[in-house]
Amino acid sequence: MKKEKNWKKIILISVCGLLLIAAAVIGILLIRSGLRQETYRECIRTAEKYVAEENYEDAIVEYENAIEAVPGEDDAYMGLADVYMLQGHTSQARLTLETGYERTNSSAVKDMLDKINNGTYMNNTPDNSSEKEELPRMGEITWNTAFIQRLENYTYEDFIDEYGNWPDIAQIARGEVKVVHKDLTATLYYSDTKEDDSIVDDEKDEPARDSMPERIELDSISMLFNNFGTPISIEELQNLSSTTLKPVFAEEHTYVEMTTGSVIARIETDASGNIVSETAWNEIILPEANENRNRKGQLNGVVIDAMTGEGVPGAELTFVSAEDPGVTEATVTAWDGSFSVELSEGLQNVTITAADYMEESFQFEMEEGRNYSGEQFIISPELMAGSARIVLEWGAEPQDLDSYLRGETDNGDDVFVNFRSRTSVSGGNTVAELDVDDRDGYGPETITIYDLNGVYRFSVVDYQVTSTLSQYGATVKVYLPNQSSPEVIELDPGAGINNIWEVFELDHGELIVRNEAGDDDTLVPRAK
Repeated sequence: MKKEKNWKKIILISVCGLLLIAAAVIGILLIRSGLRQETYRECIRTAEKYVAEENYEDAIVEYENAIEAVPGEDDAYMGLADVYMLQGHTSQARLTLETGYERTNSSAVKDMLDKINNGTYMNNTPDNSSEKEELPRMGEITWNTAFIQRLENYTYEDFIDEYGNWPDIAQIARGEVKVVHKDLTATLYYSDTKEDDSIVDDEKDEPARDSMPERIELDSISMLFNNFGTPISIEELQNLSSTTLKPVFAEEHTYVEMTTGSVIARIETDASGNIVSETAWNEIILPEANENRNRKGQLNGVVIDAMTGEGVPGAELTFVSAEDPGVTEATVTAWDGSFSVELSEGLQNVTITAADYMEESFQFEMEEGRNYSGEQFIISPELMAGSARIVLEWGAEPQDLDSYLRGETDNGDDVFVNFRSRTSVSGGNTVAELDVDDRDGYGPETITIYDLNGVYRFSVVDYQVTSTLSQYGATVKVYLPNQSSPEVIELDPGAGINNIWEVFELDHGELIVRNEAGDDDTLVPRAK
């Protein structure tokens, strides 16, 4: 009897102990849940503050922290998507909302996604996004050959190197994923095929490093062209096509289909075949993707005219190995300025000559086992007597840097040149002129000064106010009279440059390098 009572007592104590442990666990879980909720709310509040300040990069970090704290709430996904839309990154916004809907099943998230997909979503984008589109174009529309080369030849590893590590990846089905890179406003689709099941790494649900996308959707079709601006008539598009163009009337879209190299571009148009929107529906099909993924040591590039932004045909390129000058390669550009050459690994000294252009020298590093595509080599036409030229170059980001020239002539006339005021005149003569306004990365952005009798200041402004100039860097080349090679100024990453880079002064042809942060906020479009 005593043993039975002891046994019952033991059971009672055990049950009580288990209940206490369970209560403690539940308490801990509730406390942790409460802390996560508080973290979530604080991240949302901080993100909204950053959005109000137009500090989008920090806002993105806070929204991502909120999602990590509580993945099942919908506000953070919608806030993050809205920031991406403010930046013009539609692909990242879509992928964020698709992930959010999968995790939350929120009708609000689905509604926002549907509105972005059908073009009816509206946000509070500052009203300067269309300003440049309303300006007259600076030349005939042409293919952006360098970007086309990247689409034709880039592997997943190349896209990572060029447009940012840690892309957003979503699985569509087994052996099929879509990828959005931070600095490329596009969605890339990778799929295994019957012939090749190694394109997607099924264990990681991401593309293999050397695989290539077979289809791409661009947030902005402006990346495909030089001198882009809507509307674009079907007659203008016809000049880019070797075959007769006519609208295709599909169930969901009316579009034209164009081919350049191995790229097929389908772009939405009106019923007459005219492109009317920069954000028109599109799909870029790459039928030869993955055929050449194992080829190495190839350089595909374009020689570009600094005054037009177009390719230079018939330019002669000579490559000399810096380690072994006896190893040389030579090639000549095609009608569109493009070239392709096989090179040995290591540093290459490059010389480019072309009729009516200044001879230019470059250096290019070929890494072992790599291909390179879309590399730009910008050369300048010969200078007129008494003139100078300024050429701005940069990488994929920021997408839109602008050149500003301000000053005064000896006659007392003010000089101001930028994308809004492309020509400055004194006494009936052109003092300075903006030759090229690049809006989708890389450059060139070029100003020619025809009268050096004055004092001028040259600045670079980040049009989209991304505050990433120091992060990504930029280069300015200054061509001066009686000099065989340009002065090259690299942005100083330690100068505290935010959105304005004061590059140099030109005092009657004498170059005075400043390379410092600018403090004139009136140059920033959104400050006006």
